[in-house]
Amino acid sequence: MTRLQPSGWSRRRFMGGAASLGTLGTFAAACGGTSASDPNALGAGPSATAPSTGAGTPQAKAAVGDLVDAELLSSRYGLKPFAPAPPPPAVKAIALDPADPTVFSDVPVHERITFVTIDDGIDKDPAFIHMVKDFQIPITVSLADTLIRDDYAYFEKLYQTGFVSIQNHTVTHPLDMPALSFQQQLDEVAGQQVKLEREYGAKPYIFRPPGGNYNATTRAAVRQAGLKGMMLWREAMEIDDMEYQTSRHLLNPGDIILCHFRGPAQLKGETMVQMMTKLYRHIQAQGFTVADVTKYV
Repeated sequence: MTRLQPSGWSRRRFMGGAASLGTLGTFAAACGGTSASDPNALGAGPSATAPSTGAGTPQAKAAVGDLVDAELLSSRYGLKPFAPAPPPPAVKAIALDPADPTVFSDVPVHERITFVTIDDGIDKDPAFIHMVKDFQIPITVSLADTLIRDDYAYFEKLYQTGFVSIQNHTVTHPLDMPALSFQQQLDEVAGQQVKLEREYGAKPYIFRPPGGNYNATTRAAVRQAGLKGMMLWREAMEIDDMEYQTSRHLLNPGDIILCHFRGPAQLKGETMVQMMTKLYRHIQAQGFTVADVTKYV
């Protein structure tokens, strides 16, 4: 087993079904510090941030000319707007191979950019949708059906902001994925492809294995399901701080940050918005801005 830590408008069909949440504590435990300022920080100021246009994002975008409201961000979150991300490369920094899905936990770049990714779908805080619209920075979400099926509409609203891309995180979120047979793993990945396209019109091309757990069989299943890459991470956001993989406890250019849709039950009373505000503060304090991973991979 390998263990690393690292289109069109929605066609959602209004389907119910309660998520099986009995193992949420296990998810939180298995999926996962205060950042220092950098004298070479990239300044953050008001920006006209265009929505993400990567695969898995809706064609109908938020208005490109919309300006981020610096006064609102200051009063509501105590933060500044993020600096505009530099133009993405003409040739993607990581070329994915559908015949041999590429595993990556960062992107080789020199600019002070990082990538924000959010997994699972446990918490569905309406205030977070407003936060996405307020900041207008790109976010990639990897969704597991067992955790979103009780409220598909929430993620449709999030997707329709135009700043969110949707990727694949299995049907039932099995943390023991490498212990499953090829057919079982294929059912998890291919089954979620079908569900995400049915609900949102999204066609993910990146897979995130639950807990970062995968093996050669996982890669074979991902290939068979038609996905091209497997995304891990370099940092994981917790309630107040980030868990770093390096002893420097600092972000590096191109790092992928893992977060989760969590609420007070998982965050010791904190909200999703409070957690993400702290994450954004960490990123800005180190002089980084946020880019769209689908533009680089």
